[in-house]
Amino acid sequence: MEQKIPLEPVFPRQHRLFEYEPTYPWVRYVVATVAVASIVGIVILVLMLALPISMLVIGVRYRDFYYCPIEPRISTFLIVAGSVSITWIVLSIILSIMTMFFSYTRSMITLICAVVLSLVIFGLQIFSFIWLIIGSAWTFSIKNRVEHVINYPFNLPFYCQRTLYQFTFAYLIIIYILMALQCCGQCFMSFLRLKQRN
Repeated sequence: MEQKIPLEPVFPRQHRLFEYEPTYPWVRYVVATVAVASIVGIVILVLMLALPISMLVIGVRYRDFYYCPIEPRISTFLIVAGSVSITWIVLSIILSIMTMFFSYTRSMITLICAVVLSLVIFGLQIFSFIWLIIGSAWTFSIKNRVEHVINYPFNLPFYCQRTLYQFTFAYLIIIYILMALQCCGQCFMSFLRLKQRN
């Protein structure tokens, strides 16, 4: 009796998680779209680093009490908010890279690391929101009393350096506008989904 020798080498079966091959061809397009969206997201996140770096620089530059005696905690707000935002953006970039890596390797370790990073990012976002409210209270409460030109010693208790205060004020207004736009966008998308179901 003749024995047939296989032409291809036989390897032991790998774990089921790694041998997944999409049954439908459209799954590959979805994975490719996610990878492209992740790359675009990484570029946007890198560009977004400019704002928290500016916050950190201005906060450190004007952290001395004499730059803003009326509310010296404004510089602390900028330093903490800038540091947390930089950490959040860097972790988001790492998470995007890990998501692209997972779509190719389907490694369980990558999946666990991505879940842990997502939880850390979520915690940072909650902290940022609470810190935003605290910083808003510090900044907006002195709006009508703050003076940007010092006339020593008469208006020293009401003085705050113009760049420090106006940057913080503008930053808070922009963040609240972006949050309102995001809420409106979410409500609009929910409305469209609800309308499609009916």
